[in-house]
Amino acid sequence: MPGTPTPATTVRLAFLWRAAGLPIGSVLGLLTVVLLTGTGVVTGVVPGLLALAATVAAAVLAVPHGYLLRADEHGVTLWRAGLPRRYPWSAVRGLAMVFWEDSDDRPLLSLRLRTRTPRRPSGDGARWCGPALGTLVTAPGGRPRGGEPRALADLFALLAAHGIPLEEPAYAEQVLRAHGLDDARPGTV
Repeated sequence: MPGTPTPATTVRLAFLWRAAGLPIGSVLGLLTVVLLTGTGVVTGVVPGLLALAATVAAAVLAVPHGYLLRADEHGVTLWRAGLPRRYPWSAVRGLAMVFWEDSDDRPLLSLRLRTRTPRRPSGDGARWCGPALGTLVTAPGGRPRGGEPRALADLFALLAAHGIPLEEPAYAEQVLRAHGLDDARPGTV
C-alpha cells in the first residue's frame, strides 16, 4: 500500500535504560581501582577516586547504546550490554505492559517481551514471562504523557507488523498516532 510506513527493523531501547551502565560501571570501577592500587600504579585516595569516576562514566555513556531490538524474518534479537539473545517469532507470545507507581508516586510503564506461557494461569506472575525491555514514565491513568520517543512507536509498529499482541493496545495506538504510524494496528493479548 503506497504511503504506508514500513516499521524499523532495529529499535534502540536506550531511552528505557538511562542508568543501565551505573551498576556495571561501579563494579568495573572498583575492580580497576583494586587492580591499579595492587600493582602500585595508583597510590592515594584522590587518584583512586578519579580512576573510579572515569570508569563509571565510561560505562554509563557506553552501555545504553548496546540496548536494542533487531528484527528479521526469523525472529528478534535483543541486545543488552552488548550480549545478543535470539528469540524466534514463534516463541514471542506478546508484549507485557504493566502500569504501576514508584515510591515517589510517579506513574510508570514496564515493558517485557513475553516469550513463554506462564506456569500459573492467573496473577501478576503470568505477565512476567520473558526479558525486560525497560520502564518509562507515563501520564496518570496509563496514558502517554506526550513526547514519547520515536523508538517506542517503532517498537510498537515492529511488533504489530509481525502480529505480536500487546497487553495495552490503546496506549500503543496513541503513541503510534502521535508519530504518524496510524496504519500499525496492535492486537491484544
